[in-house]
Amino acid sequence: MDGLGVFVGTLFLCWLRPRGWAAAAPQLPGYHGSLSAESLEKMQRSVAPLMARSEDELVALVPDRTGFRYVACAGCRKGVRERQLDWSIEDPFRVRCRHCATVFPGPGFAENRTLRLLNPLGNEVAYPFYEDGSGRKYFFRARAWWCARFYLAGRARDLGRLYQSTGRREYARRSALILDAFARYYPGFLVWTDVANSAKRVCMNPPFPRRGGKWGDWRYAEIPTELIYAYDSIRDSGELERLPEERGGDACRRIEDGFFRGGIRQDAFHGLLYTNASPETYEGYAVAGRVMNDPALVHRSVRCAHGLFRRFSADGFWCQGSPAYHRYTLTGLLRVLEALAGYSDPPGYLDPEDGRRFDNLDPVREFADVERCTRVLDRFRYPDGRLVPVHDSWARFEDLKPTDRSRSALFTGMGHAWLGLGEKGRQAQVHLHFSEGGHGHDHADMLNVMLYAFGEELLSDLGYTHTRYRTWTVSTLAHNTVVVDEREQYTGGNSGPSRGRLLAFETAHDKVQWMEAGGERAYPGLAREYRRMVMLADAGEGNAYSLDVFRVRGGARHDWTLHGSADRDGWMSPDVSLEPAGRHLLEGVPVRLPEYEGDRGDAGERNIAYGFVRNVSRGRVENGLMLKLGLADARIGLRCHLPGLSEADVFVGDAPSVRRTHENEDELDRYRMPVFLARRQGPAPLSSVFAAVYEPFDGSPFIESVRQVFADDRAIAIEVRHGGNVDHIVHCSAGRVEPLVAGNLSLKGEFGFVRERDGDPVLLGLWGGDELRWKDAMVAGGGIYDLEVVGVLRKVDGDPHDGLEVAGDIADGTGVEGTTAMVTFGDGSTTGCVVERIVREARGLTLATAQDPGFSIENGGMRHHYFPLRSISGPVRCRIRGSAFLSL
Repeated sequence: MDGLGVFVGTLFLCWLRPRGWAAAAPQLPGYHGSLSAESLEKMQRSVAPLMARSEDELVALVPDRTGFRYVACAGCRKGVRERQLDWSIEDPFRVRCRHCATVFPGPGFAENRTLRLLNPLGNEVAYPFYEDGSGRKYFFRARAWWCARFYLAGRARDLGRLYQSTGRREYARRSALILDAFARYYPGFLVWTDVANSAKRVCMNPPFPRRGGKWGDWRYAEIPTELIYAYDSIRDSGELERLPEERGGDACRRIEDGFFRGGIRQDAFHGLLYTNASPETYEGYAVAGRVMNDPALVHRSVRCAHGLFRRFSADGFWCQGSPAYHRYTLTGLLRVLEALAGYSDPPGYLDPEDGRRFDNLDPVREFADVERCTRVLDRFRYPDGRLVPVHDSWARFEDLKPTDRSRSALFTGMGHAWLGLGEKGRQAQVHLHFSEGGHGHDHADMLNVMLYAFGEELLSDLGYTHTRYRTWTVSTLAHNTVVVDEREQYTGGNSGPSRGRLLAFETAHDKVQWMEAGGERAYPGLAREYRRMVMLADAGEGNAYSLDVFRVRGGARHDWTLHGSADRDGWMSPDVSLEPAGRHLLEGVPVRLPEYEGDRGDAGERNIAYGFVRNVSRGRVENGLMLKLGLADARIGLRCHLPGLSEADVFVGDAPSVRRTHENEDELDRYRMPVFLARRQGPAPLSSVFAAVYEPFDGSPFIESVRQVFADDRAIAIEVRHGGNVDHIVHCSAGRVEPLVAGNLSLKGEFGFVRERDGDPVLLGLWGGDELRWKDAMVAGGGIYDLEVVGVLRKVDGDPHDGLEVAGDIADGTGVEGTTAMVTFGDGSTTGCVVERIVREARGLTLATAQDPGFSIENGGMRHHYFPLRSISGPVRCRIRGSAFLSL
């Protein structure tokens, strides 16, 4: 079956094509198809080792007992998670370490012990293993069984496809032999708990474990879907009917009832699940239902897929907030849709549970959420094409989709946004993360920032790892945020859609853009204020800089952190005197770093994350600081200006650059990345304002000076001189009513920006205010509107556009087009809706939005139609900033 691009809106979803996807009158079985000459040749090569063996030799390869996925190398400690051992059909009863090349079992590692058990049929089965001097057990042969099982399942499917394409019965014959052998052995398979870095345990009765299983390696893989595809391909060959003469019994019944339905019965012990791996099960329902003519299973697959799509947020993001797991979940769902495409129920069938029937099922029409969820994978990327590595996401250079131009983006359901400028090699992005998580695969990273410029990730998030240093990568200290009182941020919440609060996202004017979020819930009962504002300004000649203002109130110690590149060697150098300050940030405290992935290490009552930062130097800052960040052998660099930093201790050290190890435990201490920490301490509740200007550069810096003109607990004014221009930036927290005057600038509003050249203004921008003045120049704004949301329009419900119906009015010319309406629900959670235009109708005022708001007004409150799928009582309000921008 060749790939078929299926057009969805403006996207192409590339799915493998089952027969019936585009057919007007689909037939059953539905998974036959032709192969291109190239695919045919490739598949013939893949099965050649099996075709070269005798039938008895082939059947002898099929393991007659459950194997293990996780078995470590006994000769080295390289690699990760007990997944170092490779298997080959050329040496099918042994395994080889991909790092040290040792073959097991073998000299020095012979199997010296045997575990004997009774299987479900009452027969004794043996598990030989090697036990080392410490008592650790290595089931090398069981690892080979596990690999052989899935290799043979895949080849059986290939053999079936080759039979369909060529009509050669010898392919069908080999597939039938594999199928029948598995069907004969399956009833005697044991259920094992198979978890990395843990002892194996057999489980004879339910409840059965999440990790491990009778067929698969975890609860989502109990249905042998690959072999059901294979069975479908050879069912009409006659080879299955020949088997009873040789091996006894009805082979088709043994395969269908004992093996395939046995897998479905085993799956039923776990109940219906809606997680990132669940599509593997749903595909099994669909394929088994179609091949065995069981429409109830197909309908179950459709219902489950609908249920899982509802766990994506309104912006299309998977609920766990990880781009990698978004891709994993969505890819699995697309396989489910592929398996369902073109299906028709038997004549007269109505499903007893959902009351529906399907005729030539079209997944694109049935699952309208596909396009919304697929767009995420195209958009959530750095300019170099990588998925942005937040939460448990890999920062690998694979599946790249580079961008020619950076545009700002908001993922309010996920809790992430960035501001973007520039084209090609001079793109800049500054990211702000405000998703606390609580749904698995999250990090303690509230209000983390990331900076990308000139082709490099300059302020990094490490992303995902399964190494023993996972404790470091998920910690608050490992992110570019503020740690309060050395505590980890709270990540156990489930109230979503993101427990951070989006406060502003203003990107209508390309030259100057800004956003703000609050994250007080990351430190419940401790942080009275925890909010961050980030601005990105076009400095001309392909340059850009970012202003970052982090306000913290609560606790007695605030640690503001920055982490350099996680992709290459780098350094950090502040312009203050430093002295050696010990081996790590917990000087004088005994520290034991983790020894395996699930081990958190030990630092007594202190935060173990501080023990990862090594080679520490310390200094004191009283009146501002400038920090230089450089990359080895590169023109690209970053200067971080902290003009108002005072009464602070600063630390420079290095920490594990886990990303660069490529999941090799043996190299965790080889690669390091620079870390900077600014610490303020005082009586609780301590108040701090960390104001920084980030200046990425290619070759030479372009900013001449940065000065903090004014700062208090509600407002800040910063001056930036560059290239003959002087930029004046004023940000006032919500609630300030009196005008702010800073030199020649006067602001009645929330955010003001003035660029002057030779004393004359050339650019003025005002957001959320009435007036911005610079000398005699003035720009008037539309102020701020605080309105009640009384209704929601959704195109998916048949409305002419998406939008918010609000009580009240907005004056013409206030510049709300392009602003983001900040919607606040009764419990204080927020979402953001980009306003495209104002629609005035007889029934009132509507803010037409760029996408589905994802909720409705119901019963004195609201209801989320997507994740987190909950209702919130109380009024729904939205805050809208008028804006004005003037170029002179």
